[in-house]
This record gives sequence, C-alpha cells and structure tokens, in this order.
Amino acid sequence: MYWICFGDSARGLLRQARHDIAPGMTADHILALLDNYSEGDITDVTNRAAREAILTPGSGEPEPDGSWMDELVERHYETLARLDEVDEAVIWYSKGNALEQCGMRYVVSRLYEKHIPVWAVEVNTMPADEIRRINDQTRRESNAGAVGVITDSRALNFLLRFAPQALLQRYAARVERRLQKERMTDGIAYFSAVGEVAPNLMPYFYQHRRQLTETEQGQLLSGWKRLQEENAPLRAMVDGRVQSVPADFYDEAILSGITEAEMPAAHAVGRAMGELDMKTGNRVGDMFIFARIRALAQAGKIQIVHDAPTYRDMTIRKIRS
Repeated sequence: MYWICFGDSARGLLRQARHDIAPGMTADHILALLDNYSEGDITDVTNRAAREAILTPGSGEPEPDGSWMDELVERHYETLARLDEVDEAVIWYSKGNALEQCGMRYVVSRLYEKHIPVWAVEVNTMPADEIRRINDQTRRESNAGAVGVITDSRALNFLLRFAPQALLQRYAARVERRLQKERMTDGIAYFSAVGEVAPNLMPYFYQHRRQLTETEQGQLLSGWKRLQEENAPLRAMVDGRVQSVPADFYDEAILSGITEAEMPAAHAVGRAMGELDMKTGNRVGDMFIFARIRALAQAGKIQIVHDAPTYRDMTIRKIRS
C-alpha cells in the first residue's frame, strides 16, 4: 500500500496523520510528486529540460543550504521512478485544485496498466461541528505532544526547525484557528488543497475514500491524454472540471490587485495568488504571475516603474484606461 499526494506540505501532514489512520504504514510509502502539471509543457513530464522552469521556478527565496533546488528535483524524479513499485494506491487530492487534479490524472495514467487497486481520498468540505468535535477529542487525548510545522516557504521551514516546542505549538494553533476561520462559510469548511488539512482531520476524509472502478480509471487516463495532446500553457478548474486554458487566463485577477499608485510587484503577486486560491481553487505559481506581469506591461496595461530581476525588488502601477 502506498499513499500518493502532491507537494511537500501534503506529504508532511500525511506522515503525521498515518499514525492514526494506518499505524503500520512506513513513512517511505508516502510518495509526493513535487511538480505542477497544471502549468507548462506536459507532453513528456519526465523531460527535465521541459519541466525545469515549473519545478524550480527560482522565486528568489533565501537558500539556507544552497542546494534545495537540486535536492527537490532529485526527490521528484526519484518519486516518479518509485511509482513502478506501487502495488496498491491511495491518491490524496482536492476536488477543486487544478494542480492536484492534474497530478491525480498523471498518476492514474502510470498505474492503469498494472491493474491494481486504486483508492481516491477527495478533500473538499467538512462540517464545522465535526471539526470542533475532532479538535476537542484531539486535545483530550494528546495533551499537546510534540508539534512539527510545515509551510509553503522553504526559508520559514528552515527557521522553524530551530524553534522550541512551546513556540511551535502556539504558532501552529494560532495559524490553524485563523485558517479554519478563513475557510468557513455557513458552517462548512472548504479545503482547496490536501496540505491545508490539519493531521487530526485527515481520518475524516480517509473514512470517505472510495475505490476507483476500471471505468473511472480509464476516464482519468483519457483525460490526461487529452490534456497532453492539447498541451496548453495552463490547465485550470473551469466549471468543476480540469480544462486547458490560454496563458492570459488569470490576467484579470492579476490586474484586479494592481493599483494606479506605484506599488511593489510582490504585493500584486501575493494578492493574485490569494485571490485565485480562495475564489477558484487554482494554485498558480509566483513566477508564472511574475511572467504575466511583464506580459501585461508589454501589452500596455501596467507600467513597470522600477524594473528588477525579481518581483521582490520591482515596483509597478496600473495604467488608467
């Protein structure tokens, strides 16, 4: 049995959750694909040259060990090779996340000819009352044991490795309360990625897992082949389905976060990422948005006031129409 997920955050959370769900499972049977197949050329995702710009976008974050990019690339391709070992799979994905939906289709395409059991754990919604019940139960049973924190920032992850447990526990609890409140609508929590779910909530979704029929697997395989043939610059969730879309698909969302007054491009990148994630579930990389900012400038829709190699040092403004 192997669990398959997408991204380091999901992998870290599942490594914690396995103790409650499948105590006999070893951590090395949790495989995380680290590439984002909702962006770029997917005709051959094993082609390192074709995938390099997506897998290692060079976002300009500090590199504490100086080699995290090389390590990430090697881990990803080792994981792709290890898919050949899988004898039974549980794929963890979010219903409205294009990155995870594309990843699931790729994984099924790799496993289809093996004729092995493939289970799907779909992360989507959860009643607030159920979250409160599980959280209360966790507090009673665990009495705040050791805590690990994984974020989307490699630099912050590095610094948190040296934080004392008391600080990590307070930080994790505060972040989780804030995030759960942000995800809540009419008493229902919405999760747009597996990596957003607290480890103690993972069993709820696992209990609702289902085995994919051969017909369903065949449909996912056909869907992946279609996306490969279309090979659009982007794939996004449109009307609840993964669709190929043009490079300018997110331009309106990007423009909506840019003011007519001069502002840091980093703010525009952050606003666009948050807007798209919260409203559409589409996870878009920072370097893709940065490239679209340059494209919008060339199209005369925004002005680059101060140019720079990275968005952290660039300033921009919207041109009044």
